[in-house]
Amino acid sequence: MLRKLYYFPKYSLFVFFALVLILFYFYDFQSILFLHPQGVHQWRQCDCLSMTLNFYHGNVDFFTPQVHNLGIDGTGKTVSDFPLLYYGIAQLWHITGHHELVYRIVVLLFALTGVSALFKAVEMVLKDTWLAIFVALILWSSTIFTYYANNFLMNVPAFSLALVGLYFFTRFYLSGKNRFYNLSFLFFFAGGLLKTPALMSFAAIFVLFLLEQVSNVKLGKEGKLFNNPRRQIIPFILVFIVIGIWYTYASWYNHEHDSGFFLVGILPIWDISWDHIKKIVDFAHVLWFNSYQSVLMQEISIAVFVFVLSQYKKVNRFLWFFMVTLFLGFVSFILLFFQVFDNHDYYMINQLIFMLSIFTAFFHLLKSRYPKIFYNLVFRILLLVLLVYNVKVCAHNIADRYNSGSWMNDHAEQTNTLAEMSPYLSSIGVKQDDKVLVLGDRSINISLYLIDRRGYTNFGLGKVISDDKMKQLEKSGVHYMIVLDTTELHETWLQPYVQDKIGQFKKIAVYKLNE
Repeated sequence: MLRKLYYFPKYSLFVFFALVLILFYFYDFQSILFLHPQGVHQWRQCDCLSMTLNFYHGNVDFFTPQVHNLGIDGTGKTVSDFPLLYYGIAQLWHITGHHELVYRIVVLLFALTGVSALFKAVEMVLKDTWLAIFVALILWSSTIFTYYANNFLMNVPAFSLALVGLYFFTRFYLSGKNRFYNLSFLFFFAGGLLKTPALMSFAAIFVLFLLEQVSNVKLGKEGKLFNNPRRQIIPFILVFIVIGIWYTYASWYNHEHDSGFFLVGILPIWDISWDHIKKIVDFAHVLWFNSYQSVLMQEISIAVFVFVLSQYKKVNRFLWFFMVTLFLGFVSFILLFFQVFDNHDYYMINQLIFMLSIFTAFFHLLKSRYPKIFYNLVFRILLLVLLVYNVKVCAHNIADRYNSGSWMNDHAEQTNTLAEMSPYLSSIGVKQDDKVLVLGDRSINISLYLIDRRGYTNFGLGKVISDDKMKQLEKSGVHYMIVLDTTELHETWLQPYVQDKIGQFKKIAVYKLNE
């Protein structure tokens, strides 16, 4: 009777959505949806929003994106991700108006779709609804996934598209129908365009494809999975070529406009000193380690991974090789992008696929070889306890990231002030197309996006700006200076430029520069 209650695919999605909505309420998504960009990596959030807002204003076309910060060449032209979502959301804003809520909802819908696809894929493999829910909710109890699922970065949409790709690949694995195979590559391709790390599962499948061609390993249910290699290699080639073309163009575009805003490349571990490596490890451990998953979940995952590895002859061939290949990809990714892990938690979002593969392989092993454990009610209650604990840790971390008293969100008040400031600037004569210099902002676009004015910040200029550089900015058309931190007004170098104050909005002062 219990086994029948464990698997109910006809209405399982309704149960899954109900649980996810409860989690959303628990995480206070109903409030977060209406917040301005803030919290961890407000910097990158505003970069994404800036590019979208420039599309909305009609300043550029699809293949020439730009941001509010004018950069070295004075155009602000720069690119990183394939701008499909930025451009698409800008078109939505033409209907709804410029509302960050719309952006958050779009990203959240991507996340819901991707995790739902993951849930159905695991359910099809295990023929068990509750354990599939457990695997899918691993994502909704990961701080980095949950935080950015209701946010502005492209990492979660890219990962979500890859999860949809895995769903269709699972259907191909189970049915052998080529239409599912082709659909899977369409979604892998879309995810990889948004963020290349989303190709992790795609790359693992490609490795397995090669493995079947050069060895006697058979990964299908009955024989080889890739039984028509000449035709089945074509989607791999097309994905690699088109994504390669895009990132070649992106690299050229940034070089052409002297843009150093975004990383298009790698930052490997072997380019830095041992002391620097230790510093990054310490930062990542203290700041982010508990945000990937709870420490307990990570420890259990390692133990489960070792166990599944040791059961080589008993595990489903495809699931075992897929897991091992993802592990090798995980290690390679860490080594290739090691230098970002002191400050960039979101780089690990796409790597969560490795943990998902561990538990999927583990549960499939239990069902086929240790059914008494698989169907045991106590075992499932323990999994539920683990999941509830993980959710609790995640909720605490999310709340901390939006707490204005936390170091992660200590500029919340200033953010809200800047977001309200655009009409005031217009009222004192600072038009939307006027160039401005914002002092007190070391980011690329935070203040410029929030006030919706193009110009410069301290990014690339330093805290103290030379007189020659100030004159150069004035000659380039920067006629207004906005000072976020008025305590800096006593600085000697600043005195010639704070003689003509034209306004003050709460704690933020506005000055007119020489023309």
